[in-house]
Amino acid sequence: MNIVNTTAPLSIDNLKKFFVDKDILYIIDYKNSSIKGSKLLTYLSNLDIPCDIDFKDCSEEECYNMIKEYMHFSMLVNIRSLELVVISLLMQFKGLIKKQDERFIKENNDIIKHWITRVDSLTLYNMLIVDSQEFKDFVENFPTDDTDSLVGVNFLSLIKNPEMYDLYQTLDESAVVNYKKYFNEYMFKGKNLYSYWANENNPMFLLTYNIASGDLSANEYNEVKLQTIKEFQNVASV
Repeated sequence: MNIVNTTAPLSIDNLKKFFVDKDILYIIDYKNSSIKGSKLLTYLSNLDIPCDIDFKDCSEEECYNMIKEYMHFSMLVNIRSLELVVISLLMQFKGLIKKQDERFIKENNDIIKHWITRVDSLTLYNMLIVDSQEFKDFVENFPTDDTDSLVGVNFLSLIKNPEMYDLYQTLDESAVVNYKKYFNEYMFKGKNLYSYWANENNPMFLLTYNIASGDLSANEYNEVKLQTIKEFQNVASV
């Protein structure tokens, strides 16, 4: 991969590089960029180019402000550095790793819970993609939510990161919701949730795919189905 270090907005010359070299990654120098916060996120979302943000020489306050903007942002954008930071924050909130960002977590408790609910609820969605009435009936036992709000939509951007699945070491049953529109509609840049959930870094999907494709026998399928529900109930009660 060819790295292009730049500031935002990108120069025309730097933008042209993407059209002749698809194996390119733009690294945005946040400190020296003239657009920041939600404006930068909107700019990068609209450009839809491979990029990341370098926060070198930024103060803690600058970083926290950007993270807060990202967690409230309502457009999809792929920024791995921010994705990993948010995964860490969610891990800290769940008590899975030592808290290093207590001030941010305390000041942004509501939006962190907002993300936790959506990430944890993906466990229900994973059941729904299997053609099993038992799974569907089980999911219907949970509270439903018809929201179509895209605030915090980049919980979808976490899915491609293998680090995200460490979050499922603990699961709070009270934070799990059957999101009718998220789970069923094409509301994410014209795509449905399955387009993001179905990826090679997702161990939950891979197991489900093997079931759906018939790679597991009927007996194995039933064992997995019962074990999945049992494990979900056990983890949810922690």
